[in-house]
Amino acid sequence: MKLYICLFSLCMGLMNCHQKQPASITLDVEKEKAAIQAVIAKETESYYKQDFEAWKSTYLQSPAFRKFGYWEGYPEKVVSYIGFEPLAAEKKKQFDANETLWKGSTEERKNESFRITDDMAWYTFEQWSYEKDTRKFLGRSLETRILEKENGEWKIAYLAFHYYPESSTK
Repeated sequence: MKLYICLFSLCMGLMNCHQKQPASITLDVEKEKAAIQAVIAKETESYYKQDFEAWKSTYLQSPAFRKFGYWEGYPEKVVSYIGFEPLAAEKKKQFDANETLWKGSTEERKNESFRITDDMAWYTFEQWSYEKDTRKFLGRSLETRILEKENGEWKIAYLAFHYYPESSTK
């Protein structure tokens, strides 16, 4: 019987060792949400202004970066980037040629969801895009951002978007 009690105690002790430990830092979730939203807003605004350095500063500039998206308006319909460098090279060329679509548009983000840890966050939302002055509807999309903290600042490590077909959003 003593053997069973010892084995049971040992098993319980080992199980407790594998339980998730609480985060070492207590997050201020509202502060982190605001910081994440600010990075996303900066990325969008600098994109439309074609400010390459400001736009680039919002991203994790790493081979680990990923971007995947779908939009009917693309000739290829689906875009993907593995690593940040291919995306940066394309956007630099696009900004230099003044070929950014929807410049001057405005976005509304709704149905936001956050999952935040000390150094990583998952942010999903629906986005409605409009012409800024006329409020003409441009498109609605489902968006995902995964962000990592780099030197204490949130950076976009993964960007995904899926635009609804134009016929389903009117």
